[in-house]
Amino acid sequence: MTDNNRGIAQVDQIKRWSPVWIIPILTLLIGGWILFYHFSHQGPEVTLITTNAEGIEAGKTAIKSRSVNVGVVESAVLSDDLNHVEIKARLNSGMGKLLHKDSVFWVVKPQVGKEGVTGLGTLLSGSYIELQPGAKGEVAPRYELLDSPPLASPDAKGIRITLDSIKAGQLNPGDPVLFRGYRVGSVETSQFDADKRVMRYQLFINAPYDRLVTSNVRFWKDSGIAVDMSASGMRVEMGSLTTLFSGGVSFDVPDGWELGSAASNQAEYHLYDNQRNIQDSLYTTHIDYLMFFNDSIRGLQAGAPVEFRGIRLGTVAEVPYLFPGATQALNNDYRIPVLIRIEPDRFMQRLGDNFDLEQHLQDGKKQGLRASLKSANLLTGSLYIDLDFYDNVPAYKGPNKVAGYEIIPTTSGGLAQIQQKLTQALDKINQLPLNPMINEATGTLKETQRTMRDVQKTLDNLNKITASPALQALPGDMQQTLRELNRSMKGLQPGSPAYNKLVGDMQRLDQVLRELQPVLKTLNTKSNALVFEAKPGQDPQPKRAKQ
Repeated sequence: MTDNNRGIAQVDQIKRWSPVWIIPILTLLIGGWILFYHFSHQGPEVTLITTNAEGIEAGKTAIKSRSVNVGVVESAVLSDDLNHVEIKARLNSGMGKLLHKDSVFWVVKPQVGKEGVTGLGTLLSGSYIELQPGAKGEVAPRYELLDSPPLASPDAKGIRITLDSIKAGQLNPGDPVLFRGYRVGSVETSQFDADKRVMRYQLFINAPYDRLVTSNVRFWKDSGIAVDMSASGMRVEMGSLTTLFSGGVSFDVPDGWELGSAASNQAEYHLYDNQRNIQDSLYTTHIDYLMFFNDSIRGLQAGAPVEFRGIRLGTVAEVPYLFPGATQALNNDYRIPVLIRIEPDRFMQRLGDNFDLEQHLQDGKKQGLRASLKSANLLTGSLYIDLDFYDNVPAYKGPNKVAGYEIIPTTSGGLAQIQQKLTQALDKINQLPLNPMINEATGTLKETQRTMRDVQKTLDNLNKITASPALQALPGDMQQTLRELNRSMKGLQPGSPAYNKLVGDMQRLDQVLRELQPVLKTLNTKSNALVFEAKPGQDPQPKRAKQ
């Protein structure tokens, strides 16, 4: 058996570890270390939400803070509701300290706005995302990616104010906030409050100008050029160059008011249309009165002044004032009710607290105090109410109160009063017997002409008498008398100055009377033709002859 086994080869197993495996093991360890180092030193991931990912490219768009790369965009996909874009970005290691709840992200790209052209550096490098570090709160799960940089950083020192207005489009983000023409802040946001149906604007006032905002300040729209044509006349106001094209908002404490206490953050104020409306809004205490006018109220609007000899006492509240239960016959005596507000604060500070305005108005009505409509602006036709004392006005015998309001009697005034007096004068002229006067003047002229012809015949006879030989036989005194009479009569004969002047005067009188006839006819049909141009009448049509 020993011999048989000698021809068979024996295989022994290798007991030693081969050095060939060192290289793959080292490679595996190094790869694992690289992966571990990559993930352990990777920065936090940030989710950004935007409506449009224009200019954003995954793996290329950088995230910068103060022009230093702090991260890169990894992906940009649509959200599940397909209404937004979700951008996943990765910050560099150690940049997590930039993220807080108030951190802000926005896209930097070329833009043309009110402040000029911005983002020109991205024309070649492409758009990037700017990160403004926050300071308060924990890291948010997602951030909103803005299209433009915020007007004020979250940690900026100052105060934020909220304005409300019933008009939309008055202010836009970026518009300046001015104090006496000096820029102290900006408009941050504008949005419509559907619940309260008002526009809301958020303003940011930079420090140290935030202490200018007090409880008594008023905000108004500051237009570049404002033209106001009201009952007070025509006003043209031009703002600063800052608001000449874009507009803005200004604020200040009204004249005569105290500064008030410092305003708190997110305080709410009302936005007025202009600075003039602010002064009118200061007078909140008022006494209402009712007036009835027989004249046309066209041109009288709510907000028109109520004055006493140029001193403003109040404001027109409602035109016309239609109160419940008001019934009037539509006839010549129809009167239009107008509600006014007498504002004692306009003059009570100077007259003292002992001045009883209501009693003075009651006594004034007995002494001829009446209200009338007067023209405030001939260009626009606006009217205002004027209170004054009138002589020879009938005593007021109407009710003292109607619909719970005291009554102030009225009278015609302004153009209506002029038109009324002119109509009365024209009526008197129209009642004159002009046709008989014209006929009488024509007859007088004819009689004068016949008389002059008789005078001529008399002169001819006198000439014959003075030239006759029989005159020489008369006494000298008689001859002298006849000669004087002859010379006197020659001054009245045709061709003499006296004769020509008399005939010319009679002809001019006849012409004036004939030209006056169409004028009186026009005034008879339209009494205000001297004030307003009368439309030309139709040419008279000839009547056919009767058969």
